[in-house]
Amino acid sequence: MTSDHGQKDRVEFMGLDDRARGALRDLRPLIRKEIGPALAVFYGKVKVTPETRSFFKDERHMDAAGSLQAAHWDVIAQGEFGDTYVKAVRTIGQVHARIGLEPRWYIGGYAIVMDRLLRATVESLWPKGFQAKGDPAQAGEAVSALMKAVMLDMDFAISVYLETIDAERQRLETARVENERCQSHLVEALAEALEHLAKGDLVSRLDADVKPEFQKLKDDFNS
Repeated sequence: MTSDHGQKDRVEFMGLDDRARGALRDLRPLIRKEIGPALAVFYGKVKVTPETRSFFKDERHMDAAGSLQAAHWDVIAQGEFGDTYVKAVRTIGQVHARIGLEPRWYIGGYAIVMDRLLRATVESLWPKGFQAKGDPAQAGEAVSALMKAVMLDMDFAISVYLETIDAERQRLETARVENERCQSHLVEALAEALEHLAKGDLVSRLDADVKPEFQKLKDDFNS
């Protein structure tokens, strides 16, 4: 997935225009402030959920992952969804596919983090209380921009996850077909060599090219 592979179309379709990206950048200080506590809640859930806890070796591994997530949130808050951003999301999707982290856990994590960020956004821009001043329109603009950015991020990451899974499936299928072809070729060559042997030809050799895993069988026959 690169800038010429649907990136601009996605951004435009979701309405992440200059105004929305500006609203997102305005939220950057708040996101920086709140992302740590939000991730703490998320990793608290991770620790007590066996399906997610198994993806981490220890606390240090979890802390490192949290730092990377915080850095990625800072990238999102910049409102720039160019090649650098897409490259980072591609890495995230590929890592998730490699370790077997299903999209449901990724989406669930976003739900936990967004709960904190959305509440903080509304409270910051539309405070309650006697004579409190707030701008509902500005709050709505900020929440809208944040949600669009999150949906875009999940779209990219999950798309890459699915692409990576499909590429691996195709690789394994290609390897399976190739192995079957090599085995069939070996069986045919071995059958021919055994036929020569049955006819009394004791110097006949198995000369067919074979894969490394079949080399010992070839050598044993020729010996």
